[in-house]
Amino acid sequence: MANTMDVNEIVVLADQTPGQVSFHNFNELKKYMEKGLSVYKTTVYTPDNLEQAEKDLKDLKAIKKKLTDKKKELETAYSMPIEEVKKQLDELLGMVKEPLDIIDKMIKENTKLAKQKEIMEYAKSQASSLGEYADKVLDSTAFFNDRWLNATYKTKDWKADIDKKVRDAADAFETIKTVGGKNTGALLGFYFDKLSLDGAEQFMELASSDVADDTVAEVADENAVTGYKVLKIYGTERQMLKLMSQLDLSDMDYEEIEDGMPKEMDELTNPDFDSFVAFDIEHTGTFGINNGDAEAEIIEIGAVKVVNGQVVDKFDMLANPGRKIVPRIARLTHITDEMVANEPPVSEVIKKFKDFAGDSILVGHNIKSCDIPHITRAAKKAGVNFDNAYLDTKKLAKNLKDKNGWEKITLPYLSEYYQVKQEEAHRAWCDAEANAYVYLELKKG
Repeated sequence: MANTMDVNEIVVLADQTPGQVSFHNFNELKKYMEKGLSVYKTTVYTPDNLEQAEKDLKDLKAIKKKLTDKKKELETAYSMPIEEVKKQLDELLGMVKEPLDIIDKMIKENTKLAKQKEIMEYAKSQASSLGEYADKVLDSTAFFNDRWLNATYKTKDWKADIDKKVRDAADAFETIKTVGGKNTGALLGFYFDKLSLDGAEQFMELASSDVADDTVAEVADENAVTGYKVLKIYGTERQMLKLMSQLDLSDMDYEEIEDGMPKEMDELTNPDFDSFVAFDIEHTGTFGINNGDAEAEIIEIGAVKVVNGQVVDKFDMLANPGRKIVPRIARLTHITDEMVANEPPVSEVIKKFKDFAGDSILVGHNIKSCDIPHITRAAKKAGVNFDNAYLDTKKLAKNLKDKNGWEKITLPYLSEYYQVKQEEAHRAWCDAEANAYVYLELKKG
């Protein structure tokens, strides 16, 4: 049954006479609200009438707001004590609060249930690749993460978490199959408990110590000599983790001598350095993956090397992106498909840029959200360990915007403000050089 209350009927008739503030229609309004609120209190809200619940919640919030606003208005308007009127208004607010809280709680609970159902349907579709082990992975207490239900946790994030869990499970099953032998069942049981093989080596040692005395022990080869080989193995982080897990469970000792895996680039916020590499990239742009287009690729990297506040070297290379440049990018940068057709591939350019930058701190404008992801992705594809720290001058400018009265904090605007010449804006080499001088000015505060 739909509610019978109308927020327009909630009218408080109050005035001030000498020595008294009166709420003239309190009894009538209370009676009207008691009748109307009884509908909310007797309605059973379920996922099937969630739409009605949301409408009722909106109406109750509107009534609550109207009464609250009136209370504040009376407190401001009347100089005489209005404690009795405030008490009457609080009573009406209390009447609204009960059904409002019930409906609000139900909506939140059912919204979570609906989201949990959506999450598990996606998880089931992804886990189907695990075959006979899919249900056991999904049923593990270690699978579902409660933070997925938070309203602020985005769909793309919980899907990425699930995708990773499924990939990790596939790797774990491959490891168990490879090294488990007669202990495969025990290892599977161990894994399903926490969806991790961490500690599996110790678990297997304890399991082996409980084997019955009549178990036939393996005879050690008395002539076997323990030795070693030094190998440099190349692979992705996932491949490395899988390999090391297999070594742990294979009862083989190994020593990690060097770690050449790509590291995350650390962001700096304190401009306390005068030597760095300022850089900028231009890329192809994209019409969007959802529209069937490929990801954007780098078409130019420009940089200047600064030592003790002085520009000492420059870098500028075009790159063949292996895809078409989006027309608006071509118009903006004046870089065309013909210009990059015979240039080296991105993988070669990123290696040369790494050679130029070395271990220097990287400086750029708005690079955290654009340039750094492109550099990181290109470096990983090329097998380059690009783990330089970086500082984004847009953040420095944002902190100084109000102080300096800036209208904008774009690089062209700041370049003009600091009288830094940009001969060819939106070309990487030009923007990088301008940014170096802008950084040195921003550094002064």
